[in-house]
Amino acid sequence: MARHLQTSSLNRREWLKALSGALALSPALAAGAGLKEKAKQNLQLAIFASVYAGLPMEKAARKIKADGFRGVIHNFVFADVRLDSLAPDWEAVRKITECFDRNGIKNVGLSAYYNVVDPDAARRERGEKQMLFMIANWKRLGSPIICTETGTLNPQSEWLESPENATEKGYLRCRSKLESMVKAAERTGAIIAIEPYWRNIIDSPERAERLFREVNSPSLKLVMDPCNFYRKADLARMQPMLEDIFRRVGRPTVLAHAKDVKASADGTDLPAAGLGVLDYPRYLRLLASLDREIYLALEHLTLDDVSRARDYVLSQFERI
Repeated sequence: MARHLQTSSLNRREWLKALSGALALSPALAAGAGLKEKAKQNLQLAIFASVYAGLPMEKAARKIKADGFRGVIHNFVFADVRLDSLAPDWEAVRKITECFDRNGIKNVGLSAYYNVVDPDAARRERGEKQMLFMIANWKRLGSPIICTETGTLNPQSEWLESPENATEKGYLRCRSKLESMVKAAERTGAIIAIEPYWRNIIDSPERAERLFREVNSPSLKLVMDPCNFYRKADLARMQPMLEDIFRRVGRPTVLAHAKDVKASADGTDLPAAGLGVLDYPRYLRLLASLDREIYLALEHLTLDDVSRARDYVLSQFERI
């Protein structure tokens, strides 16, 4: 601020008038203060329930609440109860959903990650069956948002790139697979939320933007995770690239992830929040600028690192 406000010697009306004047002298400061409030109001902390999968269901739910999270992305797997989507136990689903409801924890998304273009047909078909199961049964599972990746044509791993990924043929194959799932989702009111990654077919803000333009459906949305877009060479242009990501694909965001990114020998690593170089204040400002409730889910961490990662993310709200 341009001057120090002596609040102890001013009454409330005078103090508010002085504060208003000070903010008027600094539009950037006023805008920053507004975004900070929007961020604190609209960005709710969530976490992947899989972080707590080693605990019994009741203990996991109580710990998630005690750890300060309002939402979870579910895969319905705990030490004492679990869901197998290929042989569903609806009693297990009821126990899990009621337990989390009782603890005031919202199911903000369903985890159905699989390689949509997997060259291994058997693996791909298992993933498709799980996805179709969640599309058909999302109301019983508790969330319309079903999260998945965009796949790679690498036959060895869904997390490794392939030269074919960058081809037009590879893109069209991915678009066709996702379009099929989106059409199924339209029939039930579900939402397919894709998570791009630089080693997958939808590997850049430009390709993601193209996909949303060509598969123009309310049932196709985005999991915003800017860390996934950064190749090693991109880290030097962190800020402008963040802005470009949100300019191109901010609008379809329905969930966001909180992790980090850093350079590695073969590209980038994606550690837990606070262990990399992501410009978190700018990221949170851009999320807040979307001006709607968005759950920000911590990931890529172990149970013993939850408190540190959560506190790091919360501390970044003060730097907006």
